[in-house]
Amino acid sequence: MDREEIRKINDSTKDRDYTAEEDTISLLDLFAVLVKRRRLIIWSTLIAALFIVGFSILTIKLPPDSRWNYLPNIYKPKVEVLVKAGSQSGGAISSILSSSGLSSLAGLLGASTGTNSSAELAQALLKGNTIKDQVAEEFNFKKRYNITKYPRTTERNIINSALDAEYDPKSNILEISYKSLNPVFATKVVNRIVELLDRRFKDLTLEKVRQKKKFLEERLDAVNKELKTAQDKMVNFQKKFGIIDLAAQTESHIKMIADLTSQLYSKEIQLQNLKEYLKSSDPQVVRLKNEINTTKQLISELRKGFREFSGETIPQEKLPGVSAEYLNLKRDLTIQETIYGMLRQQYEAAKIEETDTSQTFQVIEKAEVPEVKSSPSRSKISIIFTITAFFLAVFVAFIKEYFARVKKDPVEAAKLNEIMSMLKRKKR
Repeated sequence: MDREEIRKINDSTKDRDYTAEEDTISLLDLFAVLVKRRRLIIWSTLIAALFIVGFSILTIKLPPDSRWNYLPNIYKPKVEVLVKAGSQSGGAISSILSSSGLSSLAGLLGASTGTNSSAELAQALLKGNTIKDQVAEEFNFKKRYNITKYPRTTERNIINSALDAEYDPKSNILEISYKSLNPVFATKVVNRIVELLDRRFKDLTLEKVRQKKKFLEERLDAVNKELKTAQDKMVNFQKKFGIIDLAAQTESHIKMIADLTSQLYSKEIQLQNLKEYLKSSDPQVVRLKNEINTTKQLISELRKGFREFSGETIPQEKLPGVSAEYLNLKRDLTIQETIYGMLRQQYEAAKIEETDTSQTFQVIEKAEVPEVKSSPSRSKISIIFTITAFFLAVFVAFIKEYFARVKKDPVEAAKLNEIMSMLKRKKR
């Protein structure tokens, strides 16, 4: 390798090192820009801080409804309402059916929902339009807010944006609030909303209880007829077969056959022993033969059944069919008794609920005229605005520094001039 090639390699290496050094961002260079443009940053931040503080003070002095007041004081009175859980009938139904071995039926009936239906009803009423329209009419929203176009929709939108309801399932407390520039007006509105809600809630709840009671009365009447039919079938079956307790009677029937069979074997053995030393015409042998024949006939009758048989003389071959029929009748009777008992309990609960004077919807704390605003937080707004102005000033400082350096570089300056000339041509 000659000297010329070595020189070229060294020159290229120097160029690469120099370029890499130029491309590396130095913290000192960044700090130097901040120091160089410190006046711009400080004064911009200071002016922004003074502006936002002055503007905040001005918004305090201006009337809340002024068109120039962009940060008016907003007041938010609230009412706390205790919404007790609705009737616990669902849980009672579930427990009754489950204890009776009918848990699947409880699931089909939807016996237990695990939710506070009263709270859901109250929130649904607040979202509806009936209460909103009445409030807007009573407080003359149309005149108060100078509404000329789409009055009903505009009034509802105003109430929607101002009204807020939050429910706490742990304490069963529903918090209803209304925000407005006028604390007295907001307090009157939210208290009136709660009064209307209470009235609507009671009317709907009472109507719901009455409908439920009517439904239970109809179902009780139908189930009572089905229960009587099931009872009549069971009574007729028991009269026909003389069954009181099928399991005990069947066990007694089988035990009787077993005892007679055992006696038969014993008498046959005795007869065989007597024949060894007595004649067939001997009275003792004859008597034993008669007993054996009688026992065989009795066993046969027990197995095949008498012409007129009772529960204890049901033919053995018919026991499976009779048992299946008995179990079906008993199952139907048990189901009807369980459903009737459940419906009867719910009917009595509905009667109590209809005459119950205790309040499901109970106001704990009425709204009072607030002395302190709920928003805006002018101190937070001022801090955020000042910090934002500071970062914008830093950004502008780096932009100005960049353009200052571009102008010193002939190549970059030429590119910048060309861009500017292109923009001017486009404007023309």
